[in-house]
Amino acid sequence: MTNVEGYLKKAAKLVDETIEELLPPASMHPSSVHTAMRYSMFAGGKRVRPCLIMAAHEACGGEFGDRNIALASAAVEMLHTFSLVHDDLPCMDDDDFRRGKPTAHKAFSEALAVLEGDALCIYAFEVLARTGRIAVITELAQALGTGGMIGGQVVDIESEGRGVDFKTVEYIHENKTAAFIRACVRVGGMLAGAPTSTLNSLTAYGNHVGLAFQVIDDILDEEGTTEQLGKDAGSDREKGKATFPAVFGLDESKKYAQELIDAACRDVAFLGVRGDILTALADYIRTRIS
Repeated sequence: MTNVEGYLKKAAKLVDETIEELLPPASMHPSSVHTAMRYSMFAGGKRVRPCLIMAAHEACGGEFGDRNIALASAAVEMLHTFSLVHDDLPCMDDDDFRRGKPTAHKAFSEALAVLEGDALCIYAFEVLARTGRIAVITELAQALGTGGMIGGQVVDIESEGRGVDFKTVEYIHENKTAAFIRACVRVGGMLAGAPTSTLNSLTAYGNHVGLAFQVIDDILDEEGTTEQLGKDAGSDREKGKATFPAVFGLDESKKYAQELIDAACRDVAFLGVRGDILTALADYIRTRIS
């Protein structure tokens, strides 16, 4: 774990430096929205999604610190943060804390949180355009749309308080969380010029890791504390959310998460030592419940 922790820190440093360079300063008019954007962007977090982009890029022969990778990684973190800001809104999950700090609508206002999230999403695509790679922009746009994150969020909201089956929970998790993580892994490979066969394997890896990530989040919501999670623990159960523990129980959910991580490791085994960091990242995600 020392190796992956070091890689996460190195990746986070590059992402944070790039975000600092790209984001409008808080002093720029209108300062309120720029202050809010910076508040949410620098509120903490492991930067796992940018790290997956960089790891996939390096596994496919790319260089760490490549300018296009830095831009794509910063844009992905903006997109992730936009989704969290909106997810926390009173009309969505109505959460008071995120990463141990008041959520954007609590720190500022609901209206400013909406506009901040909008601004981060729009600006992220402006940043992605600087890579000159239309395929990368398309990949991430599709992962966020109604065939991805937004579609999953819609079904997630519509399923609250209802008895749901495995198919529904899997749809929510695959779209709300896994689609974006899969796209991040694919973008890393695409920017390195990976062949179709390699991209197919990275797609499978991203699917397995992304789904496992959300299953583990569900488990932590049941077992963790607010202090450990940096957000309200037990909120999924209170809201009647469609989660794997709600359908299968904790033991089966943990078993399923382990199976998904094992599958992800097999997906990138063909890369040999070049895929070590991808395997280590999958194991790192596993340790959140071990």
